[in-house]
Amino acid sequence: MDTSRRSKKVTKGDVTREAMKQAAKRVFAVDGFHSAKIADITAEASRSPGAFYAYFHSKEQLLSELLDEFRAQLKQSINRPLDPGQSALENIESSVRMFWRIYRENWPIATASFQLSMVNREFARAWRNFRQNGIKALATVIRKAQQEGFCPGLDTELAAGALCSMIEYSCYNWTANSGDHPERNVDDAVAVEVLRTLILNAVGWRNDESREIEQVQPRSAMANSAVETIKEI
Repeated sequence: MDTSRRSKKVTKGDVTREAMKQAAKRVFAVDGFHSAKIADITAEASRSPGAFYAYFHSKEQLLSELLDEFRAQLKQSINRPLDPGQSALENIESSVRMFWRIYRENWPIATASFQLSMVNREFARAWRNFRQNGIKALATVIRKAQQEGFCPGLDTELAAGALCSMIEYSCYNWTANSGDHPERNVDDAVAVEVLRTLILNAVGWRNDESREIEQVQPRSAMANSAVETIKEI
């Protein structure tokens, strides 16, 4: 048997550490980072308060590990080399769909990280590095779109930063308890269609003789829901 292919044995400590992290996500979702107490996290994980410090020095360290895992998941799913057979706009569509899915699964981490970055300089750097990965990836896609004749002359770096800010804050706003729609469970399909429509119209235009900006039309079936959602917002 090839022992190199054996999976790493999961220890009791591994199980406890993971339980703490998953419990922290649930506590952050209810209380936010600043109001979350270590005692609440350990209680949620069904562990003693003292067990926390066997694995983490602080809430900040725990959140940093969660953010690293979130970043790795995004990098594996989205920040990959462009598929030669996929157009830039197709890449944007698939990336938006995957980003929303991953963000929705991890929104307590993103919300807690955003909150901590406002008051912690070290974590602000970590959050900035997290965002830079997405900005660089989107800038690469926008440059490919320009090679395909779209959005000529657009500053790719600034455009990518602006669009990533819109995506990130929209996802935060639609999932956080303190967002604009706390009583609404935003439907996945509608959220993706709103983001897709806005981003494709920001990038998928060309200059021509009859019309300066050629907008990308939203898909008919979901477009009506997206438009109505945009009006509500």
